[in-house]
Amino acid sequence: MGSGKGTRRFFVGLGVVLLQLLMIQVVTFLFSLVLPGLGPQMHPVLFVAVLGVTFSSGIFLAGWLALGRRWLSGEPRHVTRLVATLVGSYLPLIVALALVGHLEEGSPFFLASMVTGILGFHAPGWIRSV
Repeated sequence: MGSGKGTRRFFVGLGVVLLQLLMIQVVTFLFSLVLPGLGPQMHPVLFVAVLGVTFSSGIFLAGWLALGRRWLSGEPRHVTRLVATLVGSYLPLIVALALVGHLEEGSPFFLASMVTGILGFHAPGWIRSV
C-alpha cells in the first residue's frame, strides 16, 4: 500500500515548510543587525524592499537545502523557484504598501508574504509544465 509513502512525503514537506519559516526569521534577524535603523515608519519602501529580500532568501535557502538533500522530490528548477518565491514574497507587501502606505509591526501582511513566498517556492514542483 502506498499510503505510508504519501504520509512520509507529507511530513517531510511539512518539515521543509517549518524550516523555511525558521530561516525567514533567521535571515530577517541577521539583516536587522546590519540595518538597525531601518523601521517600517522611517522608510516604508526600503523596509518593504529589504523585507521581501529577507523573506525570499530564507525561503529559497531552506528550499535549496531540501532539494539538495533530496528531502523534496522533483526537478530543482532553481531559477523558476527563485522568481516564484520573489513574486510570492513581494506581492502581499506591495499590496499592503499601496493600500496602507506603510506597514505596522505585526502586520498580517507579513504572514501573508511568508505563506505566498513558500507557496511560490513549491509551486514549480507541483506544476509539471513550468
